[in-house]
Amino acid sequence: MRITGKSVMIGVLGAITVLTAGQAIAETSGASHYATTYTVNESVKTDGKCAHTPKTPCTQIKVSYPVFSQGSQPSGAIDAINASVQRFLLQSASEDQPPATIEAAMGRFFQNYQSAIRQFPQQGVWADEKQVQVIHNRPNLLSLQYAHYWYTGGAHPNSSRTYWNFNPQTGKTIQLSDLLVKGYAPQLNAIAEKHFRRVKELTANESLTAAGFWFDHGKFQLNRNFALTPKGLLFFFNTYEIGPYVMGPTELLIPYPELKGLVKNQALLPMP
Repeated sequence: MRITGKSVMIGVLGAITVLTAGQAIAETSGASHYATTYTVNESVKTDGKCAHTPKTPCTQIKVSYPVFSQGSQPSGAIDAINASVQRFLLQSASEDQPPATIEAAMGRFFQNYQSAIRQFPQQGVWADEKQVQVIHNRPNLLSLQYAHYWYTGGAHPNSSRTYWNFNPQTGKTIQLSDLLVKGYAPQLNAIAEKHFRRVKELTANESLTAAGFWFDHGKFQLNRNFALTPKGLLFFFNTYEIGPYVMGPTELLIPYPELKGLVKNQALLPMP
């Protein structure tokens, strides 16, 4: 197996951890030297029984995430963003007691796998891939996407996508209430519902409940899983969030011109 990257560590279970570091600024505004710099840490571990046979399906876990470094931003803000990324990755590794480190989380994954195959010898291979990507990087806005794919037995694999938006000057997350005027929800939901019905090929008066969706009282409502993109405000519903698995995830993009009168902080909009 060929290993690339600045640092390589050999771990347990015949596993290989690769830390790949390199500046990767996603900035197209011409002001990239003001954006937040970062390196990408990538850790990969495979089951020791097949670590040396890459063509064989193998239980594997992979974690990739950015580590931000201080530039023109306050160090406390950058530390807070890095801590948020780490905390989310660790919490997503366990519904009970989160592990203390990424390494411990990866070890727990293999412990659970070994326990499963002792109970069910015909258990197939498992997979777990967590990736945090920078999708927008400007002086006053840092948007991240957390993508998770996993299979731990059962009828099918699962996946999810979560978005975070940070102010790199303060380290705080940007909420919809920071971007939009007070009392924005009814109007924003009405705008988004039109996009939702178009995406799902529903008529204006068709019942959401009858169509198989799980909105409370059959009334459409946005979640808080959003990203600020150059083209508009992006919302994402994960599989099982508003409907059964067969319906899959739902992505809605609301162009900024449709938010006229709702935006109170134009400076946050990453317009092209």
